[in-house]
Amino acid sequence: MTEASPTGIAPKPWGIPAVLLALALPLLLWGSSLGLAIAQGAPEELSDGEIVTGLIFTLVLDLVLIGLAAGLSLWRYRLPWAALGLRPFDRGLWWLPLVAAAVAHVSIIVYTAVLTSVGADAPEQDIEDLFESRMVLPLAGAVTVLVAPLAEEIFFRGFVFAGLLRPFGLGGAMVVSGLLFGAFHITGPDTVGLVVPFGAVGVLLAWLYYRTGSLWPSIGTHFIFNLVSFAVLASLAGNGS
Repeated sequence: MTEASPTGIAPKPWGIPAVLLALALPLLLWGSSLGLAIAQGAPEELSDGEIVTGLIFTLVLDLVLIGLAAGLSLWRYRLPWAALGLRPFDRGLWWLPLVAAAVAHVSIIVYTAVLTSVGADAPEQDIEDLFESRMVLPLAGAVTVLVAPLAEEIFFRGFVFAGLLRPFGLGGAMVVSGLLFGAFHITGPDTVGLVVPFGAVGVLLAWLYYRTGSLWPSIGTHFIFNLVSFAVLASLAGNGS
């Protein structure tokens, strides 16, 4: 297999069958969790134990994503981690993650403003409980800011997007992988609308990977995006907002 060029991604030996196989278990876990949440309804307040259990579930799912991506690509074809995009990139592009993260935040703000202007309810992630207890805040930060960007970028961009490039082309692979990324952020009926803004963020992250030939700019963008969101929400919770 040839190495990725400075711009673009080298063809991958895995494709749609491997992507579908990799999606089966995460979809089952996500679907089961979503179904349980719908059946039980939204509780008024979660206990620290329930929050920790949810965070551990998320952490396990993130590790499963990494394992599936590696198992169906690297280990199967005896490839290095560089095949999933974990390779150096042009240091002159250090600013890309900062700009991309800003664009992602502005896009979501605009999307929310448009929905509000037409009288529609803007979807929001049900994560307020994460910031109510200082005991679970460090674990929440580690899972959402550190682990999630690495795991989700390896799976959705390094594996899914790259595997769909050959059969779907650049545009199709960006859209499909972005929509899958957005769908995994649905936690209940009220968050279905998150598919649109987070799907768009997924498309942006896929473009970053393709543009640089490395997954690190996408990981960096994802990290900055989550860090800023986490810091803002934690600050608002600390001020009692």
